[in-house]
Amino acid sequence: MPDLDVATRFGRVVGDGRTSPADGGRTIVRRRSLPGGRAVVGGFLIATALVVTFQAYTGARHSPRQSYVVASRALEPGSRITADDLRVVALDVPDPGVRAQLFGTVSSLIGASVVAPVTPGALIEASEVVGRAGPPGTHELSISVDRSRAVGGTLKAGEYVDILSTFGQGAASSTVVMVPHVEVLAVTGSGSGAIGDAPTQIIVLAAPDGGSAEAIADAAVATQLTLVRAAEQAPGAPVTTVAPFQPQVASGP
Repeated sequence: MPDLDVATRFGRVVGDGRTSPADGGRTIVRRRSLPGGRAVVGGFLIATALVVTFQAYTGARHSPRQSYVVASRALEPGSRITADDLRVVALDVPDPGVRAQLFGTVSSLIGASVVAPVTPGALIEASEVVGRAGPPGTHELSISVDRSRAVGGTLKAGEYVDILSTFGQGAASSTVVMVPHVEVLAVTGSGSGAIGDAPTQIIVLAAPDGGSAEAIADAAVATQLTLVRAAEQAPGAPVTTVAPFQPQVASGP
């Protein structure tokens, strides 16, 4: 008996991968082979590449999270910075050393003096400005004053003082008001007044003009200065409370 072809003996192949019976033939189902090892590795590599590409794409579209102050116009040395001189931009500065030299808010720079030229749009760095605490037009200077002549060492930043200057000694001495109503910007060396505290203080003043600053500087060298808390204080001046003197009792035999 001659051999019959497969389609005749076992059925006719159809498009879904199975056979339909023909003349009572058997139904044959094709086995689907599993993917090989190389195919699995290739698919894994493709998936990894897609993830890396997506992360790179999202990273490129990532918006900076840090705000920094830049100059809105050219700043010349010697000028005082105002709010109109500044604007805030969003930048990504990954280097922490560079970030430490920049400013994140406009308020931290208003009133500062420019010591190096800054071009429009440039980041303002700490080396290009110096802090100023006094109002516009004032001149800052510091003097060294004994606590006993600085209201007992109780002066605070924000208060106002009259600066008195004493010429001569003894009966021939005379005292005049050198500069009235000068704002105190900072006081260093302030303590409790107890034994061991420094006898002098460094007091930073905001002289109202250049002539007043020169007069105070001359008097600090040639005369004896006394700071008197001014009778009229600004509304926001701090309230100073002087603690009563507490004598120290010696301990031990």
